[in-house]
Amino acid sequence: MPLLCIGTTGMLAGAARQLAGSGGADIAVLARRASAFRFGEAALDARLSAYDTDWSDAAGFVSALEQAGAAQGPFRAALVWMHGRDEALRAQIVHHMAEGGLLIEVLGSAASRPGAFGEERVRVMQGLPHIRYRQVLLGFVHHDGVSRWLTHEEICAGVLQAAAGDDVVTVAGQVEPWKLRP
Repeated sequence: MPLLCIGTTGMLAGAARQLAGSGGADIAVLARRASAFRFGEAALDARLSAYDTDWSDAAGFVSALEQAGAAQGPFRAALVWMHGRDEALRAQIVHHMAEGGLLIEVLGSAASRPGAFGEERVRVMQGLPHIRYRQVLLGFVHHDGVSRWLTHEEICAGVLQAAAGDDVVTVAGQVEPWKLRP
């Protein structure tokens, strides 16, 4: 079954490449500039279908997702990087997942705060027994008194750790102490 990648053409391209390479199935990429995206590997690029869309245009996003789902779904796995809290759009993604499929959702550091969106998403997703949900919270690195945001490689490593593991929530880097964020 195919892989769905949403918003993964930048910092998550390496993780998308790893997930796509292991499956041998079709890959649907939904992003603002999906048609310009390439993995850089002929075998992967031949399996790639691109859908230029932006989640901030709900109607356009749902239309692109419907097209991808009709052409390639249901999806065995999805890697998702979306801003905002639009549950209706997120529910559309879940609708296109295969029974037992793996949904990996990447969220920014603010989602890690107590009572924030990350906790809310875990509660919602744990109520859906037909999929396996993994959440990756992006943090930062603090070393020798200096803080910095994660590199693309560190972010991808967190995603791949989440994909391979059983933990519902994986923190890439650190999210505490909050006051040390860059």
